[in-house]
Amino acid sequence: MGRSQPRFDTNDDVQRTLESLRSAVRREAGYQLEDDVPTGPQLSSVRDAADLASVSAHLPLQSTLPLVGPLVVFIQRVIRIGLRWYINPIVEQQNAFNDSVVRALTEIEIRQAELNRRLDRLDSGNRADEE
Repeated sequence: MGRSQPRFDTNDDVQRTLESLRSAVRREAGYQLEDDVPTGPQLSSVRDAADLASVSAHLPLQSTLPLVGPLVVFIQRVIRIGLRWYINPIVEQQNAFNDSVVRALTEIEIRQAELNRRLDRLDSGNRADEE
């Protein structure tokens, strides 16, 4: 017998539970209002960097040469296997670096969005004072 899952009688129970969880997570992170919570990456350049961050040393091998093509591919495979000990550590280092750069860019982007929201709030407060 498996564990029984909690049952919700209505959709309202689910919504209240979700909002309670969201509120607890916001408070734990130090945010009072939902609008204060920074969102994830918005700029396509950061998304592009994340998409391109993973490098592979094992691209498919192929040859369009008639008759000798399979021999060329076989030789390329032998060379690749022979150099694997040298290439794989370099690729792993590059991937680790790329991942750290993407994380840093994401953190900068989130911080920038947070600062922009604060500036907007200050700006709107200054405009209200002038009126």
